[in-house]
Amino acid sequence: MFIAALLSNATVLAVMSWLGKSLLEKLLQRDFKRFEIEIKAKADRAIEQLKSELQLRTIEHQVAFSGLHQKRASVIEELNALLAETLWEAQSVLSPIRWAGGPDERELHKAAEAKLVEFFRYFDKHRIYLPVDLSNAVEELVRAVRHHVIGFGVYLAWDDYALQDHTRKEKSDALLAGYTLLKDQVPQLRAKLENEFRSLLGPSGKAV
Repeated sequence: MFIAALLSNATVLAVMSWLGKSLLEKLLQRDFKRFEIEIKAKADRAIEQLKSELQLRTIEHQVAFSGLHQKRASVIEELNALLAETLWEAQSVLSPIRWAGGPDERELHKAAEAKLVEFFRYFDKHRIYLPVDLSNAVEELVRAVRHHVIGFGVYLAWDDYALQDHTRKEKSDALLAGYTLLKDQVPQLRAKLENEFRSLLGPSGKAV
């Protein structure tokens, strides 16, 4: 009987041990499942928060980029207008054709120099908005125009009748050289400015 009792107790202990182990495994599985759900929920929230932040950054970048495009378009528009006015004044000085009763050469020269200064000041402050190659092309042409305007202006210190023949020819050559520059190179630069402006507008016709 003693042995039977021991066997009975052992059986009970074995059963209880098995039940305890089974219960523990179920508890662990339940806790693990709950832990897994919590981890997934936290990960999902973190992912959604990251997506939200990325979307916000994207929107902020788009707004800033759109503002920059609009600013560039505005600068090119103003630059093109000033360039047109500057070249009109330069052409008035360097044109071989003079209309009777028109402004005096000295007055035209003074107006052209003033316009060149106005243009270059605006250009120098806003050149950062232009592509490097376009900025260099604008500066190169305007400096060349200014060189010819100033070069021609040297001869305006005297009246034509006071000039010697060779000096009068030099003046005529300076005038022709400046006029040729305006005729040959200005259209190309204006086309570059217009193309850059239109590329900023995009298909909609508005700065993008």
